[in-house]
Amino acid sequence: MVANDNAVYVPPRSVLGFIVGSPPRPSSLLQSDTHQTVNTMEDNDLQALMARLELLIGRVEQLKSQNALLLAQEKTWREERAHLIEKNEIARRKVESMISRLKALEQDS
Repeated sequence: MVANDNAVYVPPRSVLGFIVGSPPRPSSLLQSDTHQTVNTMEDNDLQALMARLELLIGRVEQLKSQNALLLAQEKTWREERAHLIEKNEIARRKVESMISRLKALEQDS
C-alpha cells in the first residue's frame, strides 16, 4: 500500500473527542442542543486539540534536537574509534618489528 502524503484524513468526532480527553457526545445530545452551544463545544474541542498538538509538536522538536546531538556524538565516537584502531595497528607493527629484530639477534649469537 502506498501512502499519499497529500491525503487528508479527518477522523470522526468521537475520535477527536478521545484525543482531546473528553468523552464522545451522543448524537441525541447534539440534536437537542442549540446551534450556538454546539459551536461553543466544537470550539472548545478544537482549542483543546490545538493545545495538545502544540505540545506534541514541541516534543517532536525536542526529540529531533536530541537525535541530532546523538548523531553528532556517534560520529565523534566513530572517528575516535577509527583513530584508536589505527594507533593499535601501529603499535602492533612496532611490537612485531621488535620481535623480529630480537629473533634475528638471537640467531646471530
